[in-house]
Amino acid sequence: MKHFERIILAIGLLTLAALLWKFEPAAVWGLVCRVGWGFVIILPMQLCDHLLNAVGWRYAFAEADATRVPFWQLVRVRVAGDGVNYLTPSATIAGEIIRPGMLGGYLPAEARNSSVVVAKFAQSLGQACFAMIGLLVLIPLRLGFLSGRQVWAGLGACASIIILVGAGMAGFCARRRDGVYLVGLRDPLAGLRDQTARYLRENPGRFALSTLFFLLGFAWGAWEVLVICHFLGIRMDALTALSVEVLSVLVDSIFIMVPAKIGTQEAGKTAIFAGLGLSASKGLAFGLVRHVRELAWATAGFAVYAWDRRRRASGPAPAGCPLPEGSVSPGD
Repeated sequence: MKHFERIILAIGLLTLAALLWKFEPAAVWGLVCRVGWGFVIILPMQLCDHLLNAVGWRYAFAEADATRVPFWQLVRVRVAGDGVNYLTPSATIAGEIIRPGMLGGYLPAEARNSSVVVAKFAQSLGQACFAMIGLLVLIPLRLGFLSGRQVWAGLGACASIIILVGAGMAGFCARRRDGVYLVGLRDPLAGLRDQTARYLRENPGRFALSTLFFLLGFAWGAWEVLVICHFLGIRMDALTALSVEVLSVLVDSIFIMVPAKIGTQEAGKTAIFAGLGLSASKGLAFGLVRHVRELAWATAGFAVYAWDRRRRASGPAPAGCPLPEGSVSPGD
């Protein structure tokens, strides 16, 4: 583990320890234990998020290519990639690198790689659009505790992400009048760019649907907030649950480099609950319950990736995802 990663992890653990000390571990643990059998309902809820994201990824393929990949294989690879993203300090990049190789030989490498690039663009747009729409809806209703400067900062951050993603897509695929790309790339990135540019040019409707389903994946979190709060004995209406999820998405995007959201999950939920006029200690308990759910799925996803990697290593080498010279996949 690199020094930077150790520092991030240490800060997260210290933050979590400080929160538990401030709010008394026994009291917080008592709240978490109230969930009891509710974990049987809470843990599987993440599957719906994976299903929506898998549909979003499916639309990131050209229509002819999408029919050649079994849907449940997309779900499986989404779970594995999200697990790697969650447990490694890679700013959600490591999981994207492993996805094409895990799809096996269903499609040529360029089609698999392009779908991951397009899906990442769509997911980033979906996240920013969800946060922006949520802020616009909630500002006059629930977010009065935020100052005008904080609200504008949040909206500005969302708008910046949308602009940067759009500019990145345009710059990646832009051509001069003579048809030559503005940015020169060597193989295999040149082939990946050709495939991506062709998809965006020929499938704008599919890209819009991909973005929509990723947005719905983020919106699903608001329903999960309601369910967790029900088992914690916290009274909450739909608008407050949406407020919690919108603010959570913003906090998570700020602390994207922290592996497994150590400390940031709990600190973020504690601050959000306090800001909304709810019990801060219950916010900490909520963060711990959600953390349990996320860690369970991330561990399962990482196990799927490890098993797949072991299986491929012991069998014939498949046509994997081409990487730039000198690149290595996670775990190498």
